[in-house]
Formats: sequence, structure tokens, C-alpha cells
Amino acid sequence: MDLALQSLEQLCLDLRQLRLQAGGPSLRDLADRVGISKSQLGSILSGQVRRLPDWDVVKGLVEAVRQYSADRGQLGQLSLTTGVEEFWRPRYAAVEHAFSYRQIQPAETPRIPEPAPPEPHPLVVPHQLPPAVSHISGRSAELAALDAVIAQDVPAGRAAIAVVGGMAGVGKTALAVHWAHKVAGRFPDGQLYVNLRGCDQDGPPMSPDAVVRDFLTALGVPAGQIPATEAARIALYRSLLYDRRMLVVLDNAHAVEQVRPLLPAGSGCLVLVTSRSRMAGLIAADGARSVMLDVLAGDAAGDLLARGLGAHRVAAEPRAVRDVVEWCGGLPLALVLVAALALTHPGVALDALAVRLLDGGHDPYALAGDPATDLGAAFSWSYRTLTQRAAGLFRLLGLHPAREVSVAAAASLAALPLTEATRRLSELSEAALVTERGSGWYALHGLVGAYAGGLAVHTDPEDARRAATVRLLDHYVHSARAAATLLDPGDDPDPVPLAPPAAGVTTEPRCTDRSSAMAWFDERRPVLHTVLHHAIGAGFAAHAWHLAWSLDAYLAHGGHRPDRLDIWQVALRAAERLDDPDARTLARRRLVGASVRLDRTVGVLAHNERALVPHQRRGGTRRTVLDGEVSSPACQGRGRAHPTG
Repeated sequence: MDLALQSLEQLCLDLRQLRLQAGGPSLRDLADRVGISKSQLGSILSGQVRRLPDWDVVKGLVEAVRQYSADRGQLGQLSLTTGVEEFWRPRYAAVEHAFSYRQIQPAETPRIPEPAPPEPHPLVVPHQLPPAVSHISGRSAELAALDAVIAQDVPAGRAAIAVVGGMAGVGKTALAVHWAHKVAGRFPDGQLYVNLRGCDQDGPPMSPDAVVRDFLTALGVPAGQIPATEAARIALYRSLLYDRRMLVVLDNAHAVEQVRPLLPAGSGCLVLVTSRSRMAGLIAADGARSVMLDVLAGDAAGDLLARGLGAHRVAAEPRAVRDVVEWCGGLPLALVLVAALALTHPGVALDALAVRLLDGGHDPYALAGDPATDLGAAFSWSYRTLTQRAAGLFRLLGLHPAREVSVAAAASLAALPLTEATRRLSELSEAALVTERGSGWYALHGLVGAYAGGLAVHTDPEDARRAATVRLLDHYVHSARAAATLLDPGDDPDPVPLAPPAAGVTTEPRCTDRSSAMAWFDERRPVLHTVLHHAIGAGFAAHAWHLAWSLDAYLAHGGHRPDRLDIWQVALRAAERLDDPDARTLARRRLVGASVRLDRTVGVLAHNERALVPHQRRGGTRRTVLDGEVSSPACQGRGRAHPTG
């Protein structure tokens, strides 16, 4: 190739590089601006012209790119200048001079035949989606939300974006790939897919530049034509997608910074992101739509398990299926793993497997196997992303017996101020280890809680764990007592002295009247019952007694009769462990009353007689012990319920 053609080709390639660095305009817009056809423009930018274009064309190209970059505040990011007179005019003049010199050479000067310029490499249509799962259960609302993302109006120069979020094992990738296959036909120019390895234990997350290189290769760009700088590579990637209808799936993203460089600028594209992070930055600044996944409801969870096990096995062992669904807590990954475990051990009955799982205390490692489907591995990556302080709170949350925890309870557990507890819970929520329920409440999945509790046992000293448990129980005992005092708990004083709360305990509520106290108990009744049974089971008899005493004040007004029988059975166990005769007497009296109101008089007489003994030793009568507890018609009708002295 002679000097003139070499100079012309370099000028064309520099013009191409300038546009790639700017990321636009599109070929169609640029051709219209300059006044030439799109094919002519393509020939110029690919260096396939043999004649020097008019200066007005070159000048128009540079000015159009300059305006495009200026509108987006990106002029400073261009390595090639857009100065027309100081750079591009002299460059053009040099090429023009080379062609003039070429024309005045003697005719007899021998010339070597020049090879034809290479044909541009055609862009391929990639189909990179991984295989879809066979079935998606219980996700119709989430699939409809993704459908709505396609239907929305997207501003020019911006792709539609959807973020599928949720905790480890909730089925983000399965849903995203399933939906991507469903809508692939609406993106005829191809589908790009990458696992960004945001939760990969085997290595760091993929860099955006590494992803862009892979995408350019998938789009058919030869290795020799991939630009030398990261900015130029990203610009070329965006240029190639600008006029195309493509679906880009960015699976398992770690952070917004990993995703944003991979966003196309063409409104015909859609980007589907999956992440344990909420990707708040994409939602706020880039217009992304959020689709958050929760665990599956009972019917959907059972359906997913049934499809894995087979209808015959499910029909043969329905109770075991219910137990397994309960153990898995609706977490799709756990359900799939249980089904796989059952299928690979066909000689083990499903009910035996369910008993093993239930007796194992939610051990997530019981299902370990393939690292890609290991529950412990799935949770551990999220844990390793936490700050040290948030990790400490997470471990202590594993000591909380109930699934739901308030900010005040978490603050007491870790001896933190409310503001600091809120910050750490927010970090745990961002890592998808807890789920924010609103009004100061957070939920911890049972399997995640078991994982956290296991970490606490292996990481935190026993005395530290016990102190945290005491603070937690103090929180519930003193908070419940504050509410109970507003409910007229009755004539019987609490016979067991109430110790002050430990240092670091935050109490609630800020109740001012009976109505607000009842509302406080209404909201926390399931949690308080769980904590009550945990306290007696863990050997905290005094805490169990005081919590039962306060709960009875609420239950007496709320009409929860079966619950009253349950709490006084626990209270009696606590009184016996405390070896407090007055507490035993009160517990037995309340048990008699609760049993009679439920018409369960079997065993009532034994409690009657036991309640009388210590009272009579102090000079009381049978009548005074039993007044108000068994004087109902239901009891009187049994004949012996009112023995006389």
C-alpha cells in the first residue's frame, strides 16, 4: 500500500476511534448529520475507501461526535481531540498532500498491485442463555412484573433494566433464565449472558472490562480489532448494541459498579440483573425496576418438591412432605436439595428423612454436596461480605428463637444503641441475610438463622453467648411487664421478684394506655410465645415465669384461652425449677381456671389439691384458694370440683 492510502486509512481509523470513545452517535444519526448514506459512512469508518472524502464530510463527523460527547459531559474522557482547525484540518491536509504527490508521479513508475481491503467481519447473533429449569413454582406475580418492564416506555439513549433480588437460594437465577427464554424471541439480535461471580467462592467477581472483552468476542469482533483501552472497548460494545434489540443477562452481580459499565445505551435493549444486593443505585440513577423474591408459600413449595420427588412418592407420604416443606421454609434451593437427596437414597423413606432433618435442628450442612448447590456455601459468601460489626450481630441473631426480630430486640441482643442496631440490620438486609418487614421488624429465614447460630457457637465464647441471651430475655420480660401493667393484671401480685434488666438492654414499648398495650401484645404474641418456650427449655426459669405472668394479663383480655393453658403449663415448670411455693400455687390455680374454661377437667382436681396444701399450711381455706378460678358452672357440674372442708 502506498503512502497516500496508508495515510487515508489511518485518518479513517482515527475517525472511527473517536466515535467509539464517545459511544455514539449511531451510524444512522451520524450519516443524516453529515449528509451521506449509512453505507458510505460505514466504508469511511472501516477504512475501506480509496478516495479522500470531502473536507466537509470529515469536519461534520468530528463536530457531530464532539456535540454528542459534550451533551453527555464526556469530552474530557476522549483520548483523541475534537479540535477541528488545530488537529483534524492539518491531518486532512497531510493526506490531501499525499494524494496530490501521488498524482504527479511519472506514469512509467512501476506499481505493485495492492491487495483488496479485508471484508468487515459480520456481527453474529449470540444466543448465550444457559438451559432453563424445567419448572417455576409460585412466581406468577414476579414473572408479570418482569413482563411489565418490557412494556414500559424507555427514554431514548437508555436501556430498560430489571433487577431480580433476594436471599441466597431463593431462585433468582432460575427465574431470570426462565423468563429470558420466554421473551428471547422479542430480542432478535441476540441474547448475551454472563455469570458475574458476585457470590463465587472460587475467585473474585468478574471485572466489567473482562465481561466486555467476552461480549465483543461473542458479537463477532476479531481479536485484532478489539480496542486497546478499556474505555474504547466499552464504547465499541455500546456502539454495537446501540441500534440492536438485544437481551443482556448479568447474573450474580456483586455491586452497582460492576454492572453500570455494562449497560447499553440503546433503547431497544433490556438488561436483566440478578443480585443479592438491592442495587439501589441502579434503581435511583438508572431507572431500573426491582423484582424482589421471597420464599415460596406452602402450596408452591409443595408443588416444587412434588415435581422433584414425583407424584407417586408425594401421594404415598403426604405428612413427610409437609414436614420437609416446613423444614425448608419455602426456600427453593433447599427444596431442590431435599428432593435430590431423597432420589439418591431411594431406600430411605421420606418420613425418615424428614425426621432426620427436623431432629438435626435445621443443619444446612446436612445437604452439602455440589458447591453450586451447597446451602452453607451460599450463605457463607453473603456473610463474608459483611463488616466485622454487622457480622457480629448476624451471629447473635442466630441465638434469637423466633424468625422475626425487632430493632429493639436486636439492639438488646448485641448491647447496641438503637441507631447502631438499625445501621447493622440495614447492612444485613442489603446482603440479603435478613428481610426488612417494615415498622422496625426484620425476618430471618430458619435455615439462615441456623447457619448464624452455628457460626456463633464456633466463633463467640460461651459466656458472651449466654450474656447475649440474658439481654434478649430481659428485653422481652421487661417490655412485656411494662405493657402488662396497663392491662390490670389482676389481684395476684407476682410472687417472684423481678430483677432489673442487664446492662445494654433496650426495652419497649412506649405504651400510654390499655389500647396501645393490647396492640403491642397483638403484634408480638407469636414471638413472645416462642421466646417463652425457649426460655424454659434453655434453663432460664425466672425469665419464663415473668414472661408467662405478663402474657396472662394480655391473654385474659384477648380471649386466647388455649394460649392461657399453654403459658401456665410453662409457668408451672418454671415455678417448680425455682422451687417457689407461692409461684407453684398461683400457677396451679391459673391452670385450673384455664382448663375449666376450655372444659378440660381431666387432671384439674390434682392441681386443685396441690394448690390447697401450701395455702392451708398458712391458714387459708379451700374456698379462698379456689374462688374466681373454678366457680364456673362448667366446673360445678362435675360434682367434685368444689370439695368442702
